[in-house]
Amino acid sequence: MFKKIAKYVVSASVIMQTAVASVMAQGQPPSNYIQGITNQAGGELIEFIRNTLNLAIGLAGLIAVGVLVYSGVQYILASGDEGKVEKATKGIQYSVIGLIICFIAVLIVEFVLKQVLKV
Repeated sequence: MFKKIAKYVVSASVIMQTAVASVMAQGQPPSNYIQGITNQAGGELIEFIRNTLNLAIGLAGLIAVGVLVYSGVQYILASGDEGKVEKATKGIQYSVIGLIICFIAVLIVEFVLKQVLKV
């Protein structure tokens, strides 16, 4: 039974990989995949700082969402155990607080860059 399933999985993955390879062969310059990318080095320091801060805040938000999902699963699997329920509830609370902080951080960064630094 396992060998039969393994054959289907391998066959499906080979078929999917060949389909992706044929789609990627449609000639389009790599710089056009993402808007705003140019082939020139340079740019302003403020843009670099903005992008770096937005990346860091985005990663923090992603981690907070991951902790929220993990804590939710812990809460579901607690089965009424008081200690596990309390631990999962604290994890959910902390991750929601983290998401709120990430949202406020984005607002602060944009406000400082636009109003204070006049960018």
